[in-house]
Amino acid sequence: MPLSHTCMITNAGKIPEQELASRRDLREEQICSIDPLTARDLDDALHFTALENGDFEIGVHIADVSYFMKPGTKLDEIASRRATSTYLVNRCYPMLPRLLCENLCSLTEGEDRLAFSVIWRFNKDVQIIDEWFGRTVIRSCAKLAYQHAQAIIEDPELDWDKCNFPSIHGHHTYDHGQSMSH
Repeated sequence: MPLSHTCMITNAGKIPEQELASRRDLREEQICSIDPLTARDLDDALHFTALENGDFEIGVHIADVSYFMKPGTKLDEIASRRATSTYLVNRCYPMLPRLLCENLCSLTEGEDRLAFSVIWRFNKDVQIIDEWFGRTVIRSCAKLAYQHAQAIIEDPELDWDKCNFPSIHGHHTYDHGQSMSH
């Protein structure tokens, strides 16, 4: 059995109901990842929500690798030493086994994933009026590349349907520069 399988807590990728119940459920939020076009390890995602009173909320979500790794194992030691994945022109040396970084802990669109999240609420003057940190379960609705995000910034009226943009999963849609919404 590979080292990675002896050091991880695995359950075939199914998140137990008890774990889901212990976390803040953000699966209905408009969460998306923004990474290089060819990225396979989607370890962070974000959401933006305009609130009815004019305030807005921004959330940053990081894959919860700790759920799948046992502390103090050889894998934990190796990952701590590497600290990050290393990208070269024609290959990647991942910090964690591919089963984790490209599957169980990749914030893949349309899949339930465990995360650590921070959510800030801002008022109309862009002052932080509330913040929350904690463990969550998320379901990203889109895998955006940097060029998709840049295109939206440069042209908020961009027609999502006529561009080569990724599909949006779930009940979310793109409403021309306002946000992905439902």
